[in-house]
Parts: sequence; structure tokens; C-alpha cells
Amino acid sequence: MMLENKKVEILDTTLREGEQTPGVSFSINQKIKIAKLLDDTGVDFIELGHPIVSPDVYASIDQINQMELTSKKIVHSRLLKKDVQNVLDLDVPWIGLFIGTSNLCLKNKYQINKPKLLDLIERKIKYCKDKGLNVRFTAEDSSRTSIKFLMEIANLAQEAGADRFSFADTVGILTPKKTKELITLLKNELSIPIHIHCHNDFGLATANALAAIESGAQCVDTTVNGLGERCGLPPLAEIATILTILKNIKNNNWTLKFLKKLSDYIDEITDLKNNNLRPITGDHAFTHKAGLHVKSILKNPRSYEPVSPKIFNRKRKVIVDKYSGKQNLEYQLDRLGIKLSKSKINDLLLSIKSKPSITNWTDEKILSTIKNID
Repeated sequence: MMLENKKVEILDTTLREGEQTPGVSFSINQKIKIAKLLDDTGVDFIELGHPIVSPDVYASIDQINQMELTSKKIVHSRLLKKDVQNVLDLDVPWIGLFIGTSNLCLKNKYQINKPKLLDLIERKIKYCKDKGLNVRFTAEDSSRTSIKFLMEIANLAQEAGADRFSFADTVGILTPKKTKELITLLKNELSIPIHIHCHNDFGLATANALAAIESGAQCVDTTVNGLGERCGLPPLAEIATILTILKNIKNNNWTLKFLKKLSDYIDEITDLKNNNLRPITGDHAFTHKAGLHVKSILKNPRSYEPVSPKIFNRKRKVIVDKYSGKQNLEYQLDRLGIKLSKSKINDLLLSIKSKPSITNWTDEKILSTIKNID
């Protein structure tokens, strides 16, 4: 496909997916600066975060949403009433609804059947549209969803009023060839723009994202320096430069001269080693942080692990920080041989979420906090 005159967009999710990188927590002021730099770079969308995560995430979204930016603003949301209400309260123009659609997700994460999932998707999209929101619907784990069911979901989302459909290779198992096949099928089914969200578990995120764009996807998700869960996402600098220089795409507002400044700033405030995000051998390849992810992998590791760490003589890790859910804590407490009441666990979780600057709660820190709660 000739791309020169094609409308291609970049959605940067450094403020949401990027902050899910183990060891990363941005302050509100840092997020404001990142948002300004992303806007200077000309990305089409900035994903501001997931409001339900913690008070500081909610506050940062509120402040950035009030900034005058050229980039469109979008926030992450489950198909839950409280999540959607947060978006409405914040008055962010775009909502990124997401739900897992593979059999693995239906069985292990939600315990619902396909008809119930379809009904939920339709109702939530219509509700959001009735409330005046622009909707990007993401089928999480698209790449492990049967093609027939994925097409049914995509058509339903479009008919319900979704403005965009996002295909998520949640555990990074696609190859460029398979990506082209799937996106071509979607493109033939849908009239709304298609987004592509690729993970780098096998080192193919950038290649798969480009294959998707070449096959008809309009928008690609990126993070600065490839941050993200486990092995991260396609780096913004790679995607913007390849599309501009190698693919000669000019129909955009991207300004490549700001990429280095943005990358250096993220390096400065994250202090990550380059090999942390390396597929297979990187420190974070089998590390899980977001509460939604941990809840799922404890039921079935395949939910967010494309391959078992045991194959490589490695062990999975669970991080505790502001992104944690109760399952993160219960996992660590069980490992430490500590039993707490539900109310104490809730108090401990609230304490953790109130201290966003702590990016990895050690055993010692957890134990001392428990003593203070007692």
C-alpha cells in the first residue's frame, strides 16, 4: 500500500501505559511537562491515564485536560460505570473503552459468555455516545481472539457508535505477516479508523505496528523510549521517524526535532537501564505491575505472558506500587506468610496509592506500613 498521502496518526500513551513500566511513577509536574513535549512533537492523541488507578493519576488527568493542547486527549476506561463516570466528571473528550475479548479473558478475567460480552460492549458504547463522548473501543487480546468473533465485536462496536476500533496485540505474539492478514480483514469490515496497539514481548512491536499501518490501520500507539508493561510498546521516535523518512508520510503535524529532547527527559526522570525492557532476557520481561494484569496472571499466567518464564529459567515478578490492586498485595503478603483482614488490606492499599513517588514497595516497606496501620 502506498502511504505517502495516507492519513496516519500517532497515539502516545507514555502517561498511561508508559507509567505501567516497573519502577516508573511520574509526578504531576513531570506529566504536565511530558504532555507539553508530546504536543510540541505533534502526536495526534495523548492518552492521559486511567483515572481510577490512584488520586495522583486522577489529579494529573484533571490538570492536563485543562491545558490548551493541539493533540486530542483520551483516557483509559474499563466498561464499568465508575470508570466511565470518572471520565464524565473530568470532562475529557475521548474515552478509550477496553475489555478482553479472547476465550482466555472471558473464562479467567470476567467469567462471562460471548453473548453477555457483546451486550456489555454495545450498552457501554451507546451510553458513552449518549453522554457526548468520543469513543475508541479496544478489544484487548485481539490477537488471541478468534477471527470470526473479533469481526463480530468490531462490527458491533461500529454499529453501536464507536468512533475508532483498536486492535490490541496484548502479549506481543503477532508477526508482521499475521498482522497484515488480520488488519486487512478488519479494514474490509469497518469504515471507522483502526488503531493498533502492539507489545514487544518478542521484539516485533515496531515491525507489527508498521505492518498494520501498511494494511490499513490509521493510528499506532507508542510510548517515549518504548516504555510499558513487560517489554513495552513501539518507541515514539522509531515510529515517527520511520513513517516520516522511510514511508514519506507528510500528512501530519509531527515535528521530529523535539524527539531527542523528549527522549532525554524521560531518560532523566525514569533512570531505567536500557536492558530492563529487552524481550525475553530483560529485567521486566516477566514483571507485572498493573492490578488488572496481576489479577489475571494469578488466575492464568497466559493472560499476560505469551510464554512461561520457566522456559528461560526465570521467575515472574509482581510489583507493588500505586497501580496495584488487592491481588498484588495479597500475592506479596502470602509470600511473606502474612494474613490480614480485608479491611487491613484495603487500608494498606490506600496507603500505597497515597504515596505515588514510591515505585516499588519492598518487603521492608510493606511490613513497616502494616505496623503503622496497626
